[in-house]
Amino acid sequence: MKILSKYSSSIKTRLIVISSLILIIPMFLIGSISYLKSNESLDELGKKNLENSVEHTIQLITAVHEQVENGFISKPEAQDIIIRSILGEKQPDGSRPINDNFDLGEHGYIFIADSKGNLIAHPTIEGANTWDRKDINGNYYAREYIKKGLEGGGFTYYPYPLPNDENRIEEKVSYSKAFPEWDWIIVANTYMLDFNKPANEILMTNTVIIVISLIIGAIVIWLFANRIANPVNLVTKRMDQLTNRDLSLDPLRINRKDETGKLANSMNEMQSQLKNMLHEISETSEVVASTSEELSHSTNEIKNGTEQVVATMQQLATGADSQANDTTNLVSAMNQLTSQIQEANGESEIVNQHSQKVIELTSEGSQLMNQSVKQMEKINQIVQDVVEKMNKLEVQSEQITSLVTVINDIAEQTNLLSLNASIEAARAGEHGKGFAVVANEVGKLSEQVSQSVVEITEIVNGILDESKSVSDSLRNGFNEVEQGKIQIENTGRTFTQINEAINEVDERITRITKNLSEIASNTETMNVSIENIAGVSQEAAAGVEQTTAAAQQTSSSMEEITESAEQLAATAEQLNNLVHRFKL
Repeated sequence: MKILSKYSSSIKTRLIVISSLILIIPMFLIGSISYLKSNESLDELGKKNLENSVEHTIQLITAVHEQVENGFISKPEAQDIIIRSILGEKQPDGSRPINDNFDLGEHGYIFIADSKGNLIAHPTIEGANTWDRKDINGNYYAREYIKKGLEGGGFTYYPYPLPNDENRIEEKVSYSKAFPEWDWIIVANTYMLDFNKPANEILMTNTVIIVISLIIGAIVIWLFANRIANPVNLVTKRMDQLTNRDLSLDPLRINRKDETGKLANSMNEMQSQLKNMLHEISETSEVVASTSEELSHSTNEIKNGTEQVVATMQQLATGADSQANDTTNLVSAMNQLTSQIQEANGESEIVNQHSQKVIELTSEGSQLMNQSVKQMEKINQIVQDVVEKMNKLEVQSEQITSLVTVINDIAEQTNLLSLNASIEAARAGEHGKGFAVVANEVGKLSEQVSQSVVEITEIVNGILDESKSVSDSLRNGFNEVEQGKIQIENTGRTFTQINEAINEVDERITRITKNLSEIASNTETMNVSIENIAGVSQEAAAGVEQTTAAAQQTSSSMEEITESAEQLAATAEQLNNLVHRFKL
């Protein structure tokens, strides 16, 4: 029973843990995925802004360059127009303002360099040469974005200190593209953190939502776990009490129609039937004990009477030679003998009546034991039904596992289709962007389904393990019921033996009564033939010896009856002790 209580506690703990995981993991995944996707989208959008800004500047330079080629303006004038359009007028301190028309984030701006690393236009260090400058990793970042620009455009990533905090190093990204006619490299750059500010806000909002949801979910999970585990704990406690032979408790009150309620009802029925059976056995054992005491008392009286008869007959045998000369004394002795024989005959009849009563009681005890055996068979059938239901529950859990496997296969196929759709969307270019979004959503759904399938599989496996544990406990209870049934059957066989012994006692008492009747008849004959006693003294001596032998035989039979009565009393006491081991 302690093992079952442990499993019950384990069920509650596992329900809380599994439910918490079911609540936490999806929310964590949703929050993480939304943050990562928004972060990724914002990064792409930021990089697209950098690229568009450079392309817009190239288009502007191209338009102005056409004016130069047509002779409307000079090249220096055209270059000055471009510089002022992307940065503004040069300030007295040599700096240029950042143009707000380009949405490049808090720290983003556009500058112009040539293929040698000279900064033709820059907000703060215009005219400087960056060809030999390195980042903290030792990489020539200027050479990299010049190379990317000359190759037709590309992104360059490198760590760089923040303008307002030299000790803080953040990743910087640049998009560069060359305008070969002027030997210009147009560069738009900013920090990655400028792209991710909205994503951080989303992350903070998701965190608050997750915390609130976890608090509410924890309360709901706790209430749900208690609703499932509390009835199991009640049943477990009651089974522990029954194991300790306590049948005096009130029936459990579990108003539920599920398997837990059915188990509680079956246990209540078993407790009631066991209690009634033990009451009947106790009453029967008390009756048997009382009857055995009466039988033992009667046999002791008969034994004392037969011993007295033996003594008297020995006296008669001693005085057989003088009987012919002392007829008066013989008459007196014969009268006394007749009285004693009549008394013994009466006692034999009383013993016979008691033996008949004992036979009836033992027959009733046998019937009660048969009823107890039938009751134990009913209890055995109830336990078997519970075991069969638990086996059905295991089969159903296995069927759920099979269905989960099918769902997992479908999820894997869906994920594969999503991957293929993403590949086809990538091949389609701009026209496949919408299809790519759908493919990504299908892929996420497939991943969520796969994760849910894994969690459902764990839950079903837990239920299957718990079901097997409960089934094992019920099988142990079934074994205990079988042992009780065997013990009751053994008690029934003992009653049968007692009945047989009492029948034998009754037969012996019948023979004793018959012998005493014959003795009484003989004594009457002796009183009638008192005048011939002297002549037939030898014959009388022989009759006395025969009577002595019969009396000794009677004494021996009484001893056997006494032993049988004592055995019956011991059996009744043993049965009563077994019953008193239970608290009724």
